[in-house]
Amino acid sequence: MTAATYQYVDLPDVSVVTTRALLTARENISGRVAACAMMCIHGGAGFGRTLAVDTCLRALEPGEGIRRITFRARPTAGAVRYELFTALDLAGEPPRHPSGFDRLGEDGPGRAPPHHPRG
Repeated sequence: MTAATYQYVDLPDVSVVTTRALLTARENISGRVAACAMMCIHGGAGFGRTLAVDTCLRALEPGEGIRRITFRARPTAGAVRYELFTALDLAGEPPRHPSGFDRLGEDGPGRAPPHHPRG
């Protein structure tokens, strides 16, 4: 990752200061990854969301099955559903109506991502 895309923490003699917010983000992200669950991080501009997420995800092992989605400001429910459908590599075309998304897990193998419990 280049310095510009990684919040400049790859520069010589630069390190991330571990704050309470960063520790909380790390705990939450690690817990969600371990549970194969979804989470959302939100907040105002300049509060360190990108730095916290990048720092925490970088510490995880590759291949953790992480899907990262970045939404534009104020995404619609339809946009969120579409991005989730795409990020989860679900088969076929995204349903046109919200109820179609509710039924994705009921349509059999290959439609919804597998659940991988961790011990």
